[in-house]
Amino acid sequence: MKKVLVNLKERSYSVIIQQNLLDNIENYIDTNQEFVIFSDDFIPKEHINKIIPKLNPKMVEFIPHGEHSKSMEMAYSLINLMIDKRVTRGATIIAFGGGVIGDLAGFIASVYMRGLDYIQIPTTLLSMVDSSVGGKVGINAENMKNAIGSFKQPKVVLVDPTTLKTLDKKQFNNGVAEVIKYGLIAGKSLYEDLMNNDIHDHLDDYIYKCVKIKADIVSKDELDLGIRQILNYGHTLGHALEQASNYKLLHGEAVSIGMAFMAKNKSFEDNLISMLKKYNLPTSYEYNKDQILKLIETDKKATQNKLNIIMVDSVGKGYIQPTTIDYFIEKL
Repeated sequence: MKKVLVNLKERSYSVIIQQNLLDNIENYIDTNQEFVIFSDDFIPKEHINKIIPKLNPKMVEFIPHGEHSKSMEMAYSLINLMIDKRVTRGATIIAFGGGVIGDLAGFIASVYMRGLDYIQIPTTLLSMVDSSVGGKVGINAENMKNAIGSFKQPKVVLVDPTTLKTLDKKQFNNGVAEVIKYGLIAGKSLYEDLMNNDIHDHLDDYIYKCVKIKADIVSKDELDLGIRQILNYGHTLGHALEQASNYKLLHGEAVSIGMAFMAKNKSFEDNLISMLKKYNLPTSYEYNKDQILKLIETDKKATQNKLNIIMVDSVGKGYIQPTTIDYFIEKL
């Protein structure tokens, strides 16, 4: 078993990484409480069926997979269903699935009856290494990804890498993009290991290293006002491309293109492109420049014409660079 502490004083919690953890869920959480489970209708039921008999949840809802489920309509519908089922303030919500489920369930936990506890059980590589940790929860507005949300830390994050065995290759590689990002911004040895080896070998170790990097950063900057922003390497363009594609591009695929874009003329550009291609991740995308610039102008971190972007000049050393929207006009 591997364990990482996200140190946030009274909001601290552990990320536990253990093969076959779901088979022994009672060893990690108190099963004698009121549970609500939100999951993805695309996830093989063999995984969730391991925990339902032990948790005896008050309700279980399977939500249509995909970014479009992160909507105000979906959140409102689920909240009303919880009211109909008489879910109390003592309940704990379990987010069982990928990043969409984690964001949506966490958002509902942050607002239902002014706040419930929730637990993250990520089942995709991307959610294991990134979105399940750090407490960012939210839903999308019509014209902005993650525009409506809050910070709500989970009580615990339970990672069972055996769920990845049923994840299709495209979704798995979607998560690899975020692993590569961690190496670029803060983990030179992680990046070099990934470049020289296959991530499927010692997968638990790669998950642990990414979570450790994120936990250390979040512990220093919970509310994303400073150093935490380096986690957004490749995301400024990536988020815009996600929206422009109407979410046909997966998050990791869009970030992959964003990282390739930011690496232009850097010493590591060639080996980054090679590594992205090794995992069948895209490095370019046909886009409308005016549309992308309009989306970047509405980026959550844009203020008037100013924007913080994340730069990497050498592997393992990400930093924040204040710039302007004009920077992207020149670079696109």
